[in-house]
Amino acid sequence: MDDPRAAALQVLDRLERGRQTLDALLDNAAVRLGGLDRRDRALFNQFVFGVSRWRLRLDAVAAAYTDRPLEKMTPSIRNILRLGLLQILFMDRIPASAAVNTAVNLARASRAPHAAGLVNALLRNVLRHPQRFCLPDAAASPLEHVAVAKSFPQWLIARWVDRWGLAATERLCDAMNAIPPLTLRCNELKNRPAELIRAVEPQVAGIEILRDLPGAINLIRPRCTVAEMRAFGDGRFAVQDGGAQLVSLLLDPQPGETVLDACAGLGGKTTHLAQMMKNQGTLIALDNQSHKLARLKKEAHRLGVSIIRTRTLDLNRPPAPARLPLFDRILLDAPCSGLGVLRRNPDAKWSSRESDAPRLAQQQRRFLDHLAPLVQPGGLLVYAVCSMEPEENEAVIDHFLKTHVNFVITSRHALERKTVLPFLDSRGFLRTVPHRHHMDGFFAARLQRTE
Repeated sequence: MDDPRAAALQVLDRLERGRQTLDALLDNAAVRLGGLDRRDRALFNQFVFGVSRWRLRLDAVAAAYTDRPLEKMTPSIRNILRLGLLQILFMDRIPASAAVNTAVNLARASRAPHAAGLVNALLRNVLRHPQRFCLPDAAASPLEHVAVAKSFPQWLIARWVDRWGLAATERLCDAMNAIPPLTLRCNELKNRPAELIRAVEPQVAGIEILRDLPGAINLIRPRCTVAEMRAFGDGRFAVQDGGAQLVSLLLDPQPGETVLDACAGLGGKTTHLAQMMKNQGTLIALDNQSHKLARLKKEAHRLGVSIIRTRTLDLNRPPAPARLPLFDRILLDAPCSGLGVLRRNPDAKWSSRESDAPRLAQQQRRFLDHLAPLVQPGGLLVYAVCSMEPEENEAVIDHFLKTHVNFVITSRHALERKTVLPFLDSRGFLRTVPHRHHMDGFFAARLQRTE
């Protein structure tokens, strides 16, 4: 496929069917997108992520220019309108006439070509009569105003305003709607940070060194994809957000130890743990999906990591004692609502429900219960989620501490990695939020078994 708009429409239509996440759809579409050059691939990403970020705002604008309910339109026509409106309202470099014409052409090529007239009329009316759309009144309906203006579900805005206030919520929404940085973690098994910087400098417009996070850099306007960089093929770095890196630093595994990554997924944190262990010791990676562990093995090989052993296991049931040893340190990066990483996964705005956090908290507590007996006396257990919601954060830990009196939150003085100290709150919990730290939203707690 060589048309970025048509390719984006295919992905958005499949996304709206609700069977797969945007990440999964983009993985599946990778081969079909091979015909796009670098410029068109960038446009494709702008279209897909832009519509996913601004969907509520785009739909509110469309609704102001038609008497026909949007839900009565086919998903394709809705997404064609969203693509056209995104270009008109948010993409200054695309002429408005081109946005209208390409949207009409998409409608004609779709299974509902009769809708081309609707698309043409609506988009041209937006250009002729921009004043027809008005945001909800900020004084009379502040939550609805922020929800539409920033394009977030109103239930989530209400939660955040209750916790942080209106002004901070607006700043958080702005940070979540911003394109996230491309953050690299230097693989010190293969090179030092200065060597990595020299290796990638010719392929980017600039580099930002993260002073609070040793070995981490942001790439500014890369001139090629990460996979095309020689330093990537050589295993000199991994792509990983700063908040995720802090979770591994909080666990702080040492060379020669026996360590467990209990929900390893694709291995971003697993390989970081191996790097911190200097590729010495035993590191077991568990996940309930074997295809993820297969990709983890490939990533470990690229990075020169050899100490990882993978096992497929479902933590909804207690592990058989004979299958696993006791561990010096365990990381539980638990399945969660993912509401802290909406800037990277904007589609989750619309698939998430208010009931998700309480429901997932039950599973998170269950996983902790099943892992606690595997921690050596004196050993450490770090619980982490990419969520800022209290039900998945301190509520899970408070419940765990009440039912496991042989665990305590470690004190600040016990941390040798001083890097994490600025991110700890008064209770010793690690928290990152996008509008304050320019990282994804993470929560983590470091627990020690006392006996």
